[in-house]
Amino acid sequence: MNISYKLMSSLSFEEAHVLFNRGFEGYLVPMNLPFDTFVSRFGNEGLSPALSIVAYDGTDPIGFVLQGIREVDGQKISWNGGTGIIREYRGRKLGSSLMEEAEKLIKEHNVSVATLEALSENKAAISLYEKCGYKVEDDLLFLRANEILDSNLPDLDGFEIIRIPATQSIGSDLFPTIVPWQTAASNTPKLGGEAVRISTNGEVQAACLIRKKCVFGNKTESITLFQVKENGNEDALNKLLAYALEYDQSIDRTTYNFLKGNGRVVSSLLASGFENTPISQVFMTKII
Repeated sequence: MNISYKLMSSLSFEEAHVLFNRGFEGYLVPMNLPFDTFVSRFGNEGLSPALSIVAYDGTDPIGFVLQGIREVDGQKISWNGGTGIIREYRGRKLGSSLMEEAEKLIKEHNVSVATLEALSENKAAISLYEKCGYKVEDDLLFLRANEILDSNLPDLDGFEIIRIPATQSIGSDLFPTIVPWQTAASNTPKLGGEAVRISTNGEVQAACLIRKKCVFGNKTESITLFQVKENGNEDALNKLLAYALEYDQSIDRTTYNFLKGNGRVVSSLLASGFENTPISQVFMTKII
């Protein structure tokens, strides 16, 4: 093998698309994205061909790491949005060197924290990332609930529900900075993002970040829950979730890459009628 590395910008989008789909063939969750969907990931999820690495054997592209960088509160955070090696080259210990090259690139851009997610079942990938210096921060859950969960929303009893566009929560202390990339406040506003908080006597007791799908003037079709920040007030938390996730409506509700944390929020969701799905991931970080 004659392995070398170049930026993904050395490929056309058509070539990168073919490499991406080949790189995920046969994995636990194989991805075979249509061309338009593949290209849209770069804009929608903040990935960049100029920050992504491609491994070559001679002139043939054989593997990649997709990457993006964002700056939050003066700190640069990177995301590995996908690592893949084509089937014929797996098992040749190329993963570590591919990750090393990807890290060199983000170091050049003064990234201080690198993040990624890996399927919980993919022990080989998790082991590779740990050898590269990443550590598992938390489990990420994909819960689901349909139909009406509570036909009568709870009385607020002095609490106040406040909804704001998710963009207005960027840079605030409503939500933490180091979170799974696609659940950050700076990502969710692109399609119906809202930050919903519950307060009493002017003090925020809990807040959540959601994305609603609905046609203006019509009822909500679905809600995705990305983050919850709470201070241990169980009553406030339960009320917030009931209102933010519209428990009194017959809609599709999901969590996406949802941090398990101390388990209080997950327990509340499960008690309200949410169910686990077969998919789960781990959230991993590395201080650069």
